[in-house]
Amino acid sequence: MPADDAPLTLVSSAPDSLILRELRAIREIAHAFLMADRPADVYQFALDRVTPILGATFSLIMHIGEDGELLRPVAQHEWPAKHRNWIGALRVRVGDGPSGLAVAERRLVEVPDLFADPTLDAWYPVAEELGFRSIVAAPLIGAHATVGVIAFYFADPTPVSDEQRALVRLVADQLAATADKAAMIDALRRSNAALAEANAALEHEVTLAEAARATRDRLLLALTAQVCAGAAERGDATPRATAIAAHELAQVMTATIVTSLTEIDPRTPLLEAIQRWRTAMREVPISLGEPTILLPTMRTDASWLARALELVIGQVINRLDRADEIHADVEVGRGFVAHRLAWRGRPLPDPSEPLTQLLGASANVVSRHAGMSSLDFALAVALVKALGGDVQRDTPDHESQSVTIVFPIEDRVD
Repeated sequence: MPADDAPLTLVSSAPDSLILRELRAIREIAHAFLMADRPADVYQFALDRVTPILGATFSLIMHIGEDGELLRPVAQHEWPAKHRNWIGALRVRVGDGPSGLAVAERRLVEVPDLFADPTLDAWYPVAEELGFRSIVAAPLIGAHATVGVIAFYFADPTPVSDEQRALVRLVADQLAATADKAAMIDALRRSNAALAEANAALEHEVTLAEAARATRDRLLLALTAQVCAGAAERGDATPRATAIAAHELAQVMTATIVTSLTEIDPRTPLLEAIQRWRTAMREVPISLGEPTILLPTMRTDASWLARALELVIGQVINRLDRADEIHADVEVGRGFVAHRLAWRGRPLPDPSEPLTQLLGASANVVSRHAGMSSLDFALAVALVKALGGDVQRDTPDHESQSVTIVFPIEDRVD
């Protein structure tokens, strides 16, 4: 067997010479197709090599415009010199003439002698001006649509052989594949550009968000530092209690609080909050009403809810008449669960007020216990809202006070 690099030998020199030239041309076009990103990189290459093989005088490749009706030139080979200055303005309507018919009917159109076909008499002046009598036109049919046409023009009447016809079809298929490839590459480039633009916009938004968060953090830290300093001067709280409350408030206000949601008995966090105070104080004046019915569960973070209830209970203790007690209970209604505290004594601040006003309202209240701080009620309100609930203070009179912490729950049908 001959070696892989042995020269190609042909039995019959004349026909085989044409076949060999065709194979070489196709090989070069295929190579250009694989290496090129744009159709224009291959179109001119193909025309320059195939036109001489066919014996054509000149050739042209046209693409369908965005309107889908007109063909416009995108590449040419040996177009008559005196007419090259207006080739860019050339337009052929789909369905008109051999090239337009090839596109409209998606088939190879052969005109061996234009002047022998009376149906093409409208093209006689054009043929005389450009100097051609014969045309072969093949549509460029891509994977999704016809994208254009390749046309070869002959100066003399020229019937096309089967070999030439096969070559034209093969070149047309390769050029259509080139257009498909270019369209996919262009779409990929556009997608990458859009993605890069979206990423840049997102990075800009992240930068702005981080800057806003940093500004908010600085303001919040300055605010809590000021409150802590005032609390230390009044001696109404230990530095540790104030520092803990300030840190937790910063977590809530900067949305960095970490929660773990579980289904719990609504009484559990209230019992835990009461137990924390009974551990901190020898006697806690709290009575707990125990519902006699089975309560539905609520989905929340039990630890943070117990912390919020602990803070509210502490603020109530701080405002309680010394001879009175706190009454705590849990109420469940259609679509809500409520933890309610009632007492006789001074009222709590209005929980609907902004954070700065809540802090100011508590700043002048001297705490009775070292575990309390002037940040506690503002922190409790912020925690409840972060968990999806609301703190409501009933309209106070001169003796009776109450505050209710309400959370929505889903109605359950047994």
